[in-house]
Amino acid sequence: MVQLTNSNNITLSSPSPLNPVRIEYTINGNSESIIQKNCELLVIACEPRNLYEICDYTPEERAIFDKLKNFTFHTSLLKVEVNNSSSQTKTYPVIFGPKLLQEMNGTVYAYRNESVKQFGSERANEMTHNLVTVYQLVGETENPWSNSEFEIKLKDDLQNSEWWPFSLNYEILETVTTPYFDHFSNEDLKEGLPWKLLNLQGNNNTLYVHGFTCFESVLHCWDYAELMLNSVDSAKKALPTNLDAPIVILGAGVSGLLFAVRLKRLGYTNIEILESTDRYCGKTHTITKDGPYPSGSNEKTVCELGTCYLSPAYDQMLEDLEEFFVDNSEIDFVKNDLDFRGILTKGEFPDYVDVPPIVTQSEYILLKAKALLGHPQDYDSKSIQIRIAFDLVRYNILHYKIMGSQKPMPPKPPTALLEKTFYQFLEDNQLLTLVGMMEYIYSVQGYGVMTDIPAYYGLIWITPIVIQTILLDNLDIVNQPVVTALEKGWGDLWDQIVTKENLKITYLAETKSITRLS
Repeated sequence: MVQLTNSNNITLSSPSPLNPVRIEYTINGNSESIIQKNCELLVIACEPRNLYEICDYTPEERAIFDKLKNFTFHTSLLKVEVNNSSSQTKTYPVIFGPKLLQEMNGTVYAYRNESVKQFGSERANEMTHNLVTVYQLVGETENPWSNSEFEIKLKDDLQNSEWWPFSLNYEILETVTTPYFDHFSNEDLKEGLPWKLLNLQGNNNTLYVHGFTCFESVLHCWDYAELMLNSVDSAKKALPTNLDAPIVILGAGVSGLLFAVRLKRLGYTNIEILESTDRYCGKTHTITKDGPYPSGSNEKTVCELGTCYLSPAYDQMLEDLEEFFVDNSEIDFVKNDLDFRGILTKGEFPDYVDVPPIVTQSEYILLKAKALLGHPQDYDSKSIQIRIAFDLVRYNILHYKIMGSQKPMPPKPPTALLEKTFYQFLEDNQLLTLVGMMEYIYSVQGYGVMTDIPAYYGLIWITPIVIQTILLDNLDIVNQPVVTALEKGWGDLWDQIVTKENLKITYLAETKSITRLS
């Protein structure tokens, strides 16, 4: 084997046909001790642009990564004083302001009351303090916002808010700022970049599994790996024939942990995950707090500052990972409260429309549909519901014709779709009655706004099962839980995966170089 010497005079062995990838890294900032690891397969589960000047990317790989765009997402967990005065208007457990999000300029646009999720509205309203997660989002920018910039904006927004229902006497307990939702423009989607990447999978003994490959969500990370390993020949051929072959995964976030599970199930035994931080879970931030409690309780509150919801779209994934959901069942965090979600109406309707400042989500869906129809005076609530149901069927048919049935992405670029925003797609197909329904499920989790985001991403996320879920959750009279949460939070899922799979994770690992044999 050829011996090399790096700039620190550390003797290294070069990649070989047996172990064609060489990684150099340090641990905990110890630059005096560079560790070398040769492996047969490299799995990049981190943001690929973080490896510029580190990995010997090919021109084809670099051309794809250069086109990625992302937002900056910020969540804050507040301990807020509850206003219990009789004059206080109704407090909604969840608030979303579509117009507040529109500019994506760091404005507080949503919150979720974690105390209500844990204890229910009645008990939470009796408490002196609640735990509330607040959302802020900044669009693509050359200089991402810092924690302190978000905190200043948060303070200013709450002080000047007409809709914040709590006291301004609050304490910031936790914050998370993260680059979020790597995606492509319509122009780059037309060039087929996600599909070009799919065809590059396995080249140079490298697989890419980070959320940028398809979509940010846990579900899409799980489904994409299945698609790649079952349907992409180059990816399948990159898998070592020897089950003891060394494999390195860069990143112990959601996609890295999920892919480690898939490799384990294929029988691979020599897997090491290199993680640059001191924790696994990535964008999942489950915070369990001891109090505040309602009277007579000492039950802890599970708060989600990252990954948060489930729906029937996740059912197959939950079944696949059933062994890791022990004692962590789905819960109906809405708890049959029809007024659980409030939508801010300011700027959403013409001046002649008399509408309260905040309405329930089901009311908003109907009002928005009525306002966007050509002759809103011709529609009452019943006829609007019928029209929405009819348009839902048409959306599902269009979705199948455009996107097909392959999960999580169509087998080739849907060219007819890739010149429009998601809003334009709905408008062109006379489906604007669905806007009010889709705004919340698409935008609230930080995926951008419908009037700017490519239609492709809207259809990737809002599949027929998802939109039927939202319809049932807002218009069904049965009151069965549809959108759910996890009793112990998403963090417990990753805890169980790491423990039960006995994953080897090296923390505070800073990758210095990656060399791959062609």
